[in-house]
Amino acid sequence: MTKTNSANVKLEWEGNLRRFRGFTLVELLVVIAIIGVLIALLLPAVQAAREAARRMSCSNKLKQMALSCHNYHDTHQQFPFGMVDRQNGNSTASLWRFFAPWGVSILPFIEQQQVFAMYFGAAGMENHSPGAVNASNQGKNQEIAMMRMTIYECPSDIGPGTQELPATDDGHSDYTKFLLYRSSYRGVGGANTGGTWYWDDNAGGQSSGGGVRAYMRGVLHNYNSTTDGTKVIESFATLTDGTSNQTLFIERHMPMNGLQRRSTFWSSVPSNHLYTAAPKTATFLGTDWDKCIATSGLASSTDVWFCGRNAGAYHPGGVNVAIADGSVRFVSNTVDVGIGWAADRTDLQMIGVWGCLCAIGDGTPVSLP
Repeated sequence: MTKTNSANVKLEWEGNLRRFRGFTLVELLVVIAIIGVLIALLLPAVQAAREAARRMSCSNKLKQMALSCHNYHDTHQQFPFGMVDRQNGNSTASLWRFFAPWGVSILPFIEQQQVFAMYFGAAGMENHSPGAVNASNQGKNQEIAMMRMTIYECPSDIGPGTQELPATDDGHSDYTKFLLYRSSYRGVGGANTGGTWYWDDNAGGQSSGGGVRAYMRGVLHNYNSTTDGTKVIESFATLTDGTSNQTLFIERHMPMNGLQRRSTFWSSVPSNHLYTAAPKTATFLGTDWDKCIATSGLASSTDVWFCGRNAGAYHPGGVNVAIADGSVRFVSNTVDVGIGWAADRTDLQMIGVWGCLCAIGDGTPVSLP
C-alpha cells in the first residue's frame, strides 16, 4: 500500500513538473525572432502613418495661410504685399528699408491679432531705419521679430524650434542683429528665366533677356512704394491665369547640410529668407544645399541665386503648395522646372510647369498633374 502511494506521488510530481516547465532557450529565441520580424514589418508602416499625419498638419497650416490671404483681400481689396520697400533701388546694403512682410500682414487673419498689435509699422522688422524713418524707431519691432510662430512651422521640418542669425545679415551694419526662429513656409514672389534677379527682390523687373519679366511676377512679391504705384498691386483681377493655376505659398525647410543659415525665417526682412521664385534648375532641392549647388552649376557654395530661393521639404517625394483658390496640393519633386532663357524658347520651355504656376500673367494657365 505504501509502495502504491509512493508511485502515485511520483506520477503526480512528474505531471506537475511537465505542467509548469518553462520555455527552452531555442523556443525563446524563436519567439524573439518572430517579434523582431513583426516589428521590422510594422515600423515602416508606423513611420509612414506618422509622416502622413505630419504632412496633413502641414497642409492644414498652408490652407489657413491661403484662406487668410482671401480674408485679407476681402478687407483691403488686394492681396498682401510680400514686403514693402520704402527706398528706391535694388541694393541690399541697407536691409532696414523693408517693411510689412507677408508673415506679419496676415497675422490678424490667422487668429493672431494680439501679435499683430505689437507690430510698429513705422519701422522695419530689422528695427533700424536711418534716413527713411527716424532712427529712434530702433528696437520697436524686436520682440515680435524674435517670436516663434508655430502656425508657420511644418512638423516634418527639422529647423523649427531652433534660432539662427540669417546669413543675409552678415556684413550689414545698419541695424542691430539678433537671432530669429526658423520657420517652414515662403511666399511665391514669381518666376524668372534664369537670371540672378527675381521678382522677390526686384519689383521693377526687366522687359526681356535673362532677367525678370513684369508678367512673371507672383502674388506675394516685393512692392517698391517709391516707383511701383498701383501697377503691381495684386488682386483677384490681376491673376489672369486663374486662381487655380497660381501658387501662393510653398514649403522651404532647413537645409540638412551646407549653409543652414539660408533657412526660412518668417519675420526676416532679407527677401531670400521669405520668398521663393522659379529658377531653371534645382528648384526642389531646398533641403540639400550641397546637391543644389552641384546641380545648379554654381561656382561657390555661398551663391544663393538658385539655392537660396528654391523650395524643398522633408516629405517623401515633394512639397505642399498653397494655391490661390484656397486649396493645397502636393507637388512632386519631378515637376517640370524648365530649361532657362533663350530667345527662341517659349515661357513654358523656359520656366516649365512650375514656373508658370508661380507667374500670375504668363498666359500659360497650366495645372498640376
